[in-house]
Amino acid sequence: MKITTIAKKYGTQAKCLSYMEKLRWGKTVKCPYCGSEKNKRYKNQKNRHKCYDCKRSFSVLIDTIFEDTRLPLPDWFMIIGLMLNSKSGIASKEIQRNLGVTYKTAFYTSMRVRCGMLVEDSYLHGIVEADESYFGGKARRKSVNPKYLDKSEANLSTSSPKRGRGTNKISVAGMVERDGKVKTKVIEKLTKRNLLAFLKKTVDTNDSLLMTDGFRSYKEFDKHVERMVIIHKKQFSKGIVHVNTIEGFWSYVKNGIRGSYKSISPKYLPLYLIEYEWKYNNRKYKGDMFKKYLKNALSHEKDTAYWKISTPEKVKEVIYEK
Repeated sequence: MKITTIAKKYGTQAKCLSYMEKLRWGKTVKCPYCGSEKNKRYKNQKNRHKCYDCKRSFSVLIDTIFEDTRLPLPDWFMIIGLMLNSKSGIASKEIQRNLGVTYKTAFYTSMRVRCGMLVEDSYLHGIVEADESYFGGKARRKSVNPKYLDKSEANLSTSSPKRGRGTNKISVAGMVERDGKVKTKVIEKLTKRNLLAFLKKTVDTNDSLLMTDGFRSYKEFDKHVERMVIIHKKQFSKGIVHVNTIEGFWSYVKNGIRGSYKSISPKYLPLYLIEYEWKYNNRKYKGDMFKKYLKNALSHEKDTAYWKISTPEKVKEVIYEK
């Protein structure tokens, strides 16, 4: 949806609330606390309702990414529109310049919008490709310090000079259904146990043919799903046996991060991956993407642990695989 259309159709708080109530509840308002349909709307506060069963007051924003927000909903809608229209992502600084909000508001709101892109788990099936990738900045030379003048080592405080397996960058596993959806997960250690747990949660092993490269941790998959292997030292594809689709997705993500965000922290990497997953999975959608996003963000309670995080340690507890 065009930004001008969003500004015209949802330019006031009342219009936004009315549209969200229609998407979330339809004609029958339900209490988000107890699910009761016995409630009434306050006369002096048209956006709030009173439940007769649990005696609590609520609005359509309860248990959603919009809960407890102080930012006007028209600004929320504009940020959502900007993020959905930018296929490779939009930086918080650019949102700040476009809407005139503070950088902190733009950053925090965009992170909540990414949480609204979470979808209910569904299994991949058919021909599925699996691969892993590594995210981190380029290695820095230590030539500035006299201690390292005679060495050509890179600065390992942020990233490793080694590419691929064996690096100390952030490892991410991904699986994609050909001509279908993709799913990713930040996994701190790419062990057989962790990758197998990701496979069982992501792929319908009874109705799938898995494509992988020669990574030894994938050998455990043979006991659970039919698998075909492409050895990259010899060739990159052999008929239908290749992992080019998932590698193309990694290229899409990394080019987007490099172009729009420049660099991101490991703490928030899972949220950026959620954004790129949403855009990739809806690349062929021809309907109203703005409506689809809002409906998804309001349809079920989001895991608030994703956006109520204060320390990197809590991120690891919630998102990272030990």
